[in-house]
Amino acid sequence: MRYLNAHRSGETFALVGHSTGCQNSVHFLKNGDDDMVERTKSVALQAPVSDREHAMMEPNYKETIVLARKMKEDGKGDDMMPRSAFWAPITAARFLSLQDFGGDDDFFSSDLSDEEMTERLGHVGAWGRGHSGHLLVAYSGADEYVPDHVDRDKLLERMCKAMNRGDDKPRRPVATPLMIETANHNLSEGEGDGAKFVAAVAEQLDAVSVA
Repeated sequence: MRYLNAHRSGETFALVGHSTGCQNSVHFLKNGDDDMVERTKSVALQAPVSDREHAMMEPNYKETIVLARKMKEDGKGDDMMPRSAFWAPITAARFLSLQDFGGDDDFFSSDLSDEEMTERLGHVGAWGRGHSGHLLVAYSGADEYVPDHVDRDKLLERMCKAMNRGDDKPRRPVATPLMIETANHNLSEGEGDGAKFVAAVAEQLDAVSVA
C-alpha cells in the first residue's frame, strides 16, 4: 500500500480478505499504520470463519493444543509443531493464535460471548465512522469449514452487531451482512455465488465513491 501510494498515485484503498485474509483485514484496521488505515475506505470479508471451531472437529485437537501450550510455556513458541499437527509447517505460537480459545486470530467463533466478540471486532465501527469506511461481511451458507452446530445466520448477525459496536440500529452501519445460502468456502460450487459476492463488493465501492 505504501508503494502504491508513493509510486502509483494510490490515494484510497479497498481490501478483500478471504478466509484467514479476513483475520488479516480486521487486524489491519486496528494495528496498521494510521495513514494507511485512514486511506482504506472499503473492506470485504469473504468466508470469515473460525479456525478454532473447525480444528476442534479434528480427533487430535486436544492433544495438539496441549502440546502447543506447553511449548510456549517452555519458551519454545517459535519452534515448529509436529508435522501431524497441521497441514502446513507452523510454529507453536502461530498454532495457538489460530486454534486456541482467545488466540490472536480468534475473531469469528460462535462460542464467543457478545462482550468478547465486541472486544475483538468493535474497532471496525470506530474505523468506519472515523474514516467513512464500509465493510461487507459475506458468509457462505454451505461453508464446509463451519461445524454443523453453528447457526450461521445468527453468527453473521452477531459479528456485524459487534463490528457496529453493539448498536442494533446505527445511523449508518459500518458493517453489513451478506449471506450466500448455497455457497461453499471459496464460492467455487454454487451457481452464481461468486457473482453475488462480486456484485455486493461493487455496490459497496459505489457507495464509497459517492460518500
